Parts: sequence; C-alpha cells; structure tokens
Amino acid sequence: MTVTGGSTSPSGAKGATFPALRGSHLSNLIPFRHLYVHLPFCKHKCGYCDFNAYAGMDRLMPDYVEALERELEAAREQFTFERLETIYLGGGTPSQLPAELAARLLRFLRRTFDVGPNAEVTLEANPGSTDAKRVAAWLDGGVNRLSLGVEGFDPRALAVLERRTDAAQATSAFQLARSMGMRNVSIDLIYAVPFQSRESWIETLRRGLALGPDHVSTYCLTFEEGTLLWRRRAQGRVPEVDTDLQWDQLDAASTELEGAGFGRYEVSNWARPGFESRHNHAYWRCRPVYGAGAGAHSYATDGVAARRWWNVARPREYIAAPNPMADGEELPARKTAAESLMLGLRTADGMVAPAGFDPELAELTAAGLIARKGGRIAPTRRGMDLHNQIALAVL
Repeated sequence: MTVTGGSTSPSGAKGATFPALRGSHLSNLIPFRHLYVHLPFCKHKCGYCDFNAYAGMDRLMPDYVEALERELEAAREQFTFERLETIYLGGGTPSQLPAELAARLLRFLRRTFDVGPNAEVTLEANPGSTDAKRVAAWLDGGVNRLSLGVEGFDPRALAVLERRTDAAQATSAFQLARSMGMRNVSIDLIYAVPFQSRESWIETLRRGLALGPDHVSTYCLTFEEGTLLWRRRAQGRVPEVDTDLQWDQLDAASTELEGAGFGRYEVSNWARPGFESRHNHAYWRCRPVYGAGAGAHSYATDGVAARRWWNVARPREYIAAPNPMADGEELPARKTAAESLMLGLRTADGMVAPAGFDPELAELTAAGLIARKGGRIAPTRRGMDLHNQIALAVL
C-alpha cells in the first residue's frame, strides 16, 4: 500500500517544503519504506559522544514532538511512502521521553503511515531511563526491538566514558524489558577504552552475553575532535590505546561471540540467526530512508543517482523552523555507486559488484580484503577488520 498525499516534487507539498531538492534532476524516486526519527535529548552527554544530542533540554520535549509531527505530515504529503518495513527511534536517548509523550509519538506514526504488520520498530534506550511505565508504553505503541546502550560493565571503563549508569542498572533494565515481553533486545558494547585490558573486555563480553541478548554491537572507541574525551587525551589525562591491544580485543570479541552462537553479519554487528537489524541493512544496501528530527539525514534515490539532505541540528531551531531542512547534496551516478559499494562491503553477504570498479576490486582482492562468492563480492574476515581500507579504495 502506498501512503502519499501528492507527487514527489515540491510543487504539490502542503506545510513545510524542501527547498534543497529544487533544481534536482532526479525523478521517479523509489518510495520510502524506512523511517528514522531522531530524539536528541539526554540526561547527561557522555564525554566520548559527538552525536547530535543535548542534556538539560527536557522542557522542550512536548514542542519537539509537535515539530516532529509537523515535519512528518509535510513529508507524507510531498514524498511517496509505501508500507513501512522499519522504524528506528534513535538519539540522543529516546527512552528519555516520558511515557506519555512516547505513546503519543508512536500513535502518531501508526496513524500517519502504513506500518507493516511485521515491521521492525526499534527504540534506543539507556538503562537509567528504562522503567516499567516506559516499557509498557513502548510495547503498546508497537516497539518490538530494543537497543540498550550498555556500553560496558567495568567501572573504570564506564568512568572514562562518563557513563552514569552501572552494571546493576544495565542488568536490571535488560531483565525488565525481557520480563515485560520485549522479544528482540540488542546491547551496545565499547572496546579500546583507555585503561581497559583484554581481560576486562572479555569479562564485559561474557557479562553481556550472560544477559541473553539477541544482537550485540561492538564499537571501537574513537576520539572525536571537539568531545570532552578528545580534549582530555590532548591534555594527557587519558592515554592512547595501543593498536595491538585494539586488535586483541576485536579478536576476543570474535571468539566470544562466535562461541556463543552469534554471527558477524556486519563490521560492528553480531546477531543470533534471524535477529539481524533490518533497519541498518536498509542503510548498508542504500535503500531510501526518510530521517525526521533535528539533524536527521534523509537519502532518496531513483536507483541510479541519489539525493541526500539533512535538517537543522539544534532542537530550538528545529522547533521554530517553518522548514526543517538545512541543506542537501545531489550524488551523481558514480558517487552513488561508490557509496553503495563501500556500504555493501561492510556486510558479510556483500553485494553484486557495480560496473566501473574493476581496478579497485582487483586491488582489494589482491590485498585479501574481499573475495568473490558466485556472482557476488564480500569482505573477508581481514576485510571486515580493515574496512577503512576498503572505503579508501572505492570512494
């Protein structure tokens, strides 16, 4: 079923319009079947985080949800949406929304869009804001996948990351969600943290696995310029992490997770069979994704070229803006294909190789980073571990 109130051009839009798309030569855009909703609120912004997230702005939440509704109603009028296959509420900390506001937003999404009966609906949650009232609202609103930001169990690593939750809260939040009926729960864990040993990382993995998650994301800590952690490293207050130790920790993750029955289906993601993230697969396969909210990015394509645009970042400006879009760019066919190749080679399944990249693919094959499987190309284990080299070669 197609949900649309007009054409894919700005001329038929009601409410907010999308001026960055004017002048685009793209036509016959593939309908949107994937929706991302950004909720930028946090109780505390961690020292390593460079996401579009803000602490101390909870009073803006009602106005922000109202602005989200305005944007999505306008987007529904302007673009073609078919039955949604995935919805992802990310942040920030979506679980920071009070239960009543979360319920309102989830009701609005189901009232405004045709959400498939088997759609994957994910909500990111922090253990500290996962309580029975909120979980009930999420479940009643159709959330069927929880992404829990555990990040770690070791107190010293959590202190370096400036996480204000601990192992007990993470365990309690996971068990609560499970007991109330959340059948698909993912946890995030971070490695290569200053002062984190290989042994403490293995202990973190084992404690995470003992919870019984269906999906595990393991992220290598990066020092993003402008963050508090980046400044502390520059001041000599936290040490560099030895490269060999990073590799040892990644190798330990492979051993522990594979031993527990998880498959590495993407560079940083592991899942039990059947629990791979369908929303993230939409990104890796360059499917059209509409992104709503402050700083959210959207991607549209006609199957050859593509268009990307993004919203104003700061919540107050987003709420006040008659049109939320900040800017956009058109991607010619070559760049669209290169991005598709780079993202497709993040996944264990790989992809059918696009035309025009034979020299780059030959180089990657010779380096042992990719291999051909039938009519497809896919990263090797080495290619998964060194995906940055694949990206540099094809972009």
